[in-house]
Amino acid sequence: MLDLKSLGLVTSHDIVCVGYRGADGTVKLHSKKVGKAAKGLHHQLLSDESLDNLEKKVKRFAASLKEKGINIDKYTMLDVIEDIEYARKALGYAQINLFSNSYGTRVALLYSYKYPDIIQRSVMVGANPPGHFVWYPEKTEQILDKYDSIYKATSIFNYQGSIKEAMQTSFEKMPKRWRVFRLDADKIKTATFQMMFSKGGAAEAFDAYFRAANKKDYSGLYMMQVLYDRGISKSMAWGDYFQKAASADYQPAVNYREWLRSFKTTLGPTSSLQGWGIIKAWFDYSIPEEYKKTRLSHTETLIISGNLDVATPADFATEKLLPTLPNGKQVILKDYSHTLLSGKQAGAIFGMVFNFYATGNVDEAGLAYDPVNFAVKKSLNSIAKKNYLPLIFRSVF
Repeated sequence: MLDLKSLGLVTSHDIVCVGYRGADGTVKLHSKKVGKAAKGLHHQLLSDESLDNLEKKVKRFAASLKEKGINIDKYTMLDVIEDIEYARKALGYAQINLFSNSYGTRVALLYSYKYPDIIQRSVMVGANPPGHFVWYPEKTEQILDKYDSIYKATSIFNYQGSIKEAMQTSFEKMPKRWRVFRLDADKIKTATFQMMFSKGGAAEAFDAYFRAANKKDYSGLYMMQVLYDRGISKSMAWGDYFQKAASADYQPAVNYREWLRSFKTTLGPTSSLQGWGIIKAWFDYSIPEEYKKTRLSHTETLIISGNLDVATPADFATEKLLPTLPNGKQVILKDYSHTLLSGKQAGAIFGMVFNFYATGNVDEAGLAYDPVNFAVKKSLNSIAKKNYLPLIFRSVF
């Protein structure tokens, strides 16, 4: 964990964290039944049958919230902004600096639209412009191409060929089972996308694909499936996701299933199809149109991006957001993914951030290149065999 005190940041700044309503308050828009349905049916996570089942559970969940007297229309990003405003006024701050990451960058952006005089400076790590809560399959494909270029440029190859070729071979030759466990290609693809949020996770996933393609060892891909079931489907506050993302970006005229399935890429639509393919089950409420589009903001803003970020791609911020920020600057870290703040450069990044807060200048001098390391310390294959082969033996004997 990063020690802000050792960087001299806590002594010179008040740091105030305000929890998100719907996720951190007494009302949590979370449903175990929706989480269970998010595991899919019949080992086909993204089939219409699985999506229809998830859609049905989401619709029931939304109805149950209304039956409890919970007005879900009050759990949008604009309401989160009002919570922060309440805290600001209570603490007596005339102006504040904002620090946001991923989803929070959209909150920060809308904050600058709604209260332009309140924010002194804003830092967005992994900026998400309006319209980009949908993850675009072709953008994920482009980032896979970047990983392939980096892999091919390394001096030592663990395996011959490319990452994408290993993926394609793995799916083309995928058996129905690894040992006694059924494999779900959709779930593995979705887990791959989620693991690509960090470059360490991406390397682990790629290693598993190379082992499947070259050694016919699908244990690592099965382990990714397990990780999805244990973590990804359980960790999300689904109602919070639907409420905030849908109200900000949802376009009722779009058939999201049909549109997302039209992309013929290596991984396909993955998480976007699962979330947006059933979004109509939630509700039709939308935040005002003026907050659903980019517009001019004069707030001094620093955008920090990674060029390997599949969740909030750097060029979306460059092309869609930066032109609307006349006092905006962007720093793109080479060979960094979405989890910018958990890598070796976290201390240097925060140093740059707090210097920006203090002076308005962007000093990149402390940043150093941290390359992608495709060598994994412990393969997913070995983890699967250690934890799941004993289960088979115990059940047999």
